[in-house]
Amino acid sequence: MPFTDYFAAPFESASDAFERLMWKYEPKIRKTVRQNTDRYTNYLFCDADYEEALQIARNAFWEANFKFDIAKVTPEKNPENVFIAFATSTMNGRLSDHLRKHYKNTTRESYCMDSDRSYDIPDEATEPLNMQMLRLLEEHLPNLTPREALYLKLSLFHDWSTQQIAEAAHVSEHTVRSWKKCLRKKLQPLKEELRKRK
Repeated sequence: MPFTDYFAAPFESASDAFERLMWKYEPKIRKTVRQNTDRYTNYLFCDADYEEALQIARNAFWEANFKFDIAKVTPEKNPENVFIAFATSTMNGRLSDHLRKHYKNTTRESYCMDSDRSYDIPDEATEPLNMQMLRLLEEHLPNLTPREALYLKLSLFHDWSTQQIAEAAHVSEHTVRSWKKCLRKKLQPLKEELRKRK
């Protein structure tokens, strides 16, 4: 039976009991997300990345509630403590799978070249001016996530709109705007360098 059957107060509905349970352990859920995302800190810079991981953790917590078998808890153990350990293990598993799938195998060398194939960007000859701009950006590229580098390439070198990038990357326009916001912060030193050259 779900852990909420044990956790629920008398006459409390299952949905209310789960909501109360989840908010009670919201700090634990967030801590688990931080511990997992810290391992991939070079690839997770934007709020959208963290929010996605947080949603996966909450879904895993919900899954753990329904999979938990209270009948297997020995009498000397506190059922709630056993459940939280089980839920944490479930969240760690889901987060690890998600982060490995989307970030671990991404290399910094693939920022510009591999993204062409991934998003079906036409192979166009690069203009000399573009090459000059790319050289200026080269030292800053290692600080960008793959998606920020993709946004930079599509918006700067291909003149794609936020909507076009969102459709190509299969994300919302809000997510693309968050990439842009992070990108601006990271490229601030470049902006200052260009000002000095004027």
